[in-house]
Amino acid sequence: MKIKNFIIVLICIIILTGCAEPRILERISITTLLGYDLEEENKVTTTVTVRQVSPDDKSSVETQTNTEDTSFGTRIKVDLQTAKKVMAGQLRVILVGNELAKSGIEQPLQRNMMNSEISNSIYFAIADGTAKEIIEGEYEHITDIGQHVYNLIHHNVESQHSVSPTLHEIVRNDYSPFRDNAIPIIKKNDQVISIKGLALFQKSKMVGELSSTDTFYVIMLRDKFESGALELTLPGNTLSSTQDKDNKLEVGINSIRSNRSLKLVDASTIEFDINVEIKCRLVELHSNENTGEPEVTKKLEKAIAAEIEKELARVIKITQEKNSDIFGFGDVYHASVRHSGLTEEKWYEMYPNAKMNPKVKVEILRNGIFE
Repeated sequence: MKIKNFIIVLICIIILTGCAEPRILERISITTLLGYDLEEENKVTTTVTVRQVSPDDKSSVETQTNTEDTSFGTRIKVDLQTAKKVMAGQLRVILVGNELAKSGIEQPLQRNMMNSEISNSIYFAIADGTAKEIIEGEYEHITDIGQHVYNLIHHNVESQHSVSPTLHEIVRNDYSPFRDNAIPIIKKNDQVISIKGLALFQKSKMVGELSSTDTFYVIMLRDKFESGALELTLPGNTLSSTQDKDNKLEVGINSIRSNRSLKLVDASTIEFDINVEIKCRLVELHSNENTGEPEVTKKLEKAIAAEIEKELARVIKITQEKNSDIFGFGDVYHASVRHSGLTEEKWYEMYPNAKMNPKVKVEILRNGIFE
């Protein structure tokens, strides 16, 4: 009986293997970067970066651009212009132009989510301007713009300088009725490609932006830091009352580890307590004060906490003004209030007026280098 089962399994494997489509590298074109832009009359322009591999192991990168009513229509046009079959298995980044993001990203999300060739772990980003401008730009030191943009996002996500924008996470938040997306913005400035900041979304439409500096506070509230870094400007009299308050005290901290909790404390007035605990290392201080003294350390901890509290409140206020709940306060409310009958529409009416109470506790574990 065991032999019979083994033979059946073996036959199935052979049949399935025989049905698989052969994909010889020299006979296909590999897509590494895909861009979408909105044109007049609601047409979509798709720009793709395609790597061609020749039999002698040499490769070249070219771009293809087409405009149609849908992104699927542009895919057909790209196939018609390419001598080899275009495959998306190596796609690294989907880049959406600013105007299309404001109009809505449902179409590129749906199109790529339904493509079985595309991994859910690819990155999704917004272009500052058009995706076409970034993809077709001429760069002296960049040979493959698709790989370069992927490395740029991946490095900053790993370093916790940017939120993680995988296709899986974007689609999950887009489907969630009480949580919105924050997606990195990619900017081209002459020969330099950089992350400008974060695009704020209300469901599928981009409604605002946050700066790259604000990204630190977004990550702090959405997740937690394992090894972050931050530069702060404190009042000049932080360490000594004899100093002028208007002077600035520059402070640098790193090795930041943080934890945060969001708690609904009043369902009727919609009030949340936000508690953040931070442990960090002080690496730079523009002062002659002896930081080995416990009193000096305590003053620094208190001042740093107060500054972070102020910045957290400011960033949250921006999201409330744009009515973009990127932190998931709606999820907390829905989970905390039984039979609330909360709907997506109701939460968008409630979120701008919710009261937020950020409270930060800072502990400096050890000192570093001082000026």
